[in-house]
Amino acid sequence: MKALLDNRFAPVTFTWGFVESPFARFSQAFLEWQDQLEEESSTQSKHKSFRAPLSESLLALEPLTTPGDRYLLTETRSGWSAIFSNGLRVNDVHSPVSYLPTVLKCSGLNISCVPDRSKTTDKEEVQIYGAVEFSLYGPNVNDSLNIIRRVSIANDVSGWLFAAEGEVQPYEQIENYGQRKVVERLTPAMLESYCVALGIDLFNSDFYGEQSLAFHFKRKVAGGPSMSIAGARAHVHI
Repeated sequence: MKALLDNRFAPVTFTWGFVESPFARFSQAFLEWQDQLEEESSTQSKHKSFRAPLSESLLALEPLTTPGDRYLLTETRSGWSAIFSNGLRVNDVHSPVSYLPTVLKCSGLNISCVPDRSKTTDKEEVQIYGAVEFSLYGPNVNDSLNIIRRVSIANDVSGWLFAAEGEVQPYEQIENYGQRKVVERLTPAMLESYCVALGIDLFNSDFYGEQSLAFHFKRKVAGGPSMSIAGARAHVHI
């Protein structure tokens, strides 16, 4: 399966997102939004800007925890900015990539590329259900919030499921959606090609720049277990 940095930073690289905005503008909008949330919830947060290659900047997300409490914003070599989070079991960037496009009047993208580890019998290995997702958001709120197009396959206790909603995009390989095997209806290679059509070189680490912003907020209630990226990766046996 295709993966960013060969999933050496999994599960951080299972799910991440993009906002079609220059890094400086995206970062400012993100921090202003978080200031509003902090005022409403009386939480505390801190952030720092720094420069580092992606293989180093992802370490700013440690420790991973559930629910997540850290984000990493990173520039790319395109008109998009990337965002990662530090969820240990569920890595969630849906809120920023869906909401901030309505503020910045642009597009947002949430992607997932999760290898399936649901049939593991190893007691030390975390059971992970595979998924591939492409969710494109726009600046205008409609009946489906601001979703433009969502296509996904996901495994759960009942088996693999395929889902699609919104307007079909011209770069989609819709002929694959009728494949008998659900896992072949949306593959990592297809996900990559959809992103390339938008100007995003998804799995190429050189596509990501060095300018980054690490954001950490403290929850009122203590979170669940936490561990390093290396520790989490050992548990998922990637």
